[in-house]
Amino acid sequence: MANLLVNMVKEKCPFCSEGDVFRKGSFLSIPDMNDQCPHCKKEMLGEPGYYFGAMYVSYGFAVGLGLITFALCHYVFHMQSVWAIMGIIGLMILIVAFKNYKWSRILWMKIFPPDGATNFKKSQEKVDLKSEK
Repeated sequence: MANLLVNMVKEKCPFCSEGDVFRKGSFLSIPDMNDQCPHCKKEMLGEPGYYFGAMYVSYGFAVGLGLITFALCHYVFHMQSVWAIMGIIGLMILIVAFKNYKWSRILWMKIFPPDGATNFKKSQEKVDLKSEK
């Protein structure tokens, strides 16, 4: 479990812990995934719609961050203004949005690996071969 958390923070392949999951880009660019791990060559894209489930993981991360931020604001800093607390929670969620996107995809890959059986390109080739016969 600790290895998975380290891989998520470093944005490394959840299978070999060596290759980068995302290509390097500018700070505010939309994260772009590698098609496969540069180190172990494990497929990372999966079929179309494979990462829809990662949205639920991302939502869970955002809710967890919101609860932690609320607890810090209310119980540690004794803030009483609901609007200020909501603003800080919203700001925190926006600040970690790109990391949340990346971490949720890495966790989703670890839970549901995109193996050959779920690879759209390979399954499409199988369909094409069957139709040729």
